[in-house]
Amino acid sequence: MSASVRTRSFRFLLARAASAAVLASSALCLAACGSGATADAKNAPITIAVLDDPTRHMAFWALEHGKVDLGGVQIKLVYVPTQTAQQAYQSEQYDIVEASPVAVALAATKGLNTRILTAGIQDLDATVVDVSAGSSIRYPQDMRGQTIAISSPTGSSTTELQYVLQKGYGLTSGEQSGDVKLQVTPPDATLGLMKQGAVHAAVELNLPRYLAEHQAGDQPILHVSKTAGEELGAAPVQTVLVTYPSVETSRAGDLAKVVKAMQESTAYADDHKAAVAQAVANGNSGTAAYLTWWWSTSDLRFGSLTSNDVAGISAFWTMAHALGQLSTVPRFNSFRSSAAPSS
Repeated sequence: MSASVRTRSFRFLLARAASAAVLASSALCLAACGSGATADAKNAPITIAVLDDPTRHMAFWALEHGKVDLGGVQIKLVYVPTQTAQQAYQSEQYDIVEASPVAVALAATKGLNTRILTAGIQDLDATVVDVSAGSSIRYPQDMRGQTIAISSPTGSSTTELQYVLQKGYGLTSGEQSGDVKLQVTPPDATLGLMKQGAVHAAVELNLPRYLAEHQAGDQPILHVSKTAGEELGAAPVQTVLVTYPSVETSRAGDLAKVVKAMQESTAYADDHKAAVAQAVANGNSGTAAYLTWWWSTSDLRFGSLTSNDVAGISAFWTMAHALGQLSTVPRFNSFRSSAAPSS
């Protein structure tokens, strides 16, 4: 595949993530016991909504393709665009939903109580600040007075960035004021704006980072998540899977089986990284290369809730508290689901 074709494919993935305005792009009902199950509450599928991102397709590929035991539970998996993830969380239309730890804590203060079933994505070294090759910015301290592109003012990567700048370098940051100006920029526009000098650096992770560093020659001058992990003693866990108290009460046994199936699916992806990446990429060698690279920066933790996962979730709450987003650092046990796996 030519470089131009690979670039168009990557741009399509970026555009899909940035512009989708409907719910699931795909949904699959998986039945371990066939399609004749009754539709009453106890036998209805457990619905799971996760972000529509190829990394999540890797996590659930084995579950979708009959590689794991579902324990007799039907599972309906729905991939939700970023723009509607909050809506999916607040609507309570799914039994299990992917959300950020900070969103979970904030929602609880407003009366929307959920329980954390498992961790989701762990950010080992995914989030960085990139600059163009030849930039005069060589060290984090050089960002004072500069403009950094971010994808979301409330995103997990922005929380990590602001915490690291403040804690490690004494730099305040914000869209309206601060030592460093933050500018919300669509990921597919960042490279062009950096070349024009409209922004001086960019917070990158996942596919945008891969493109910036492998195609445009950008270079990281600050490893944000790695630095945060070193400061807090645990790599930040960016997302978690939550359920609702009513579901936990009525279908605790089924939730436990689903968690086990998710753990087995994630383990399969971990054990077959290249093959699963190829399958998810559907023949696109460029996308497969990206997904294989992704594992060097992040980890799939769906189905897991070890003490290390808990520490990574609490790390995000600590960062959010330091930035004034949370009034206190929550106690994890007040959010742990009774159906969560043991440490």
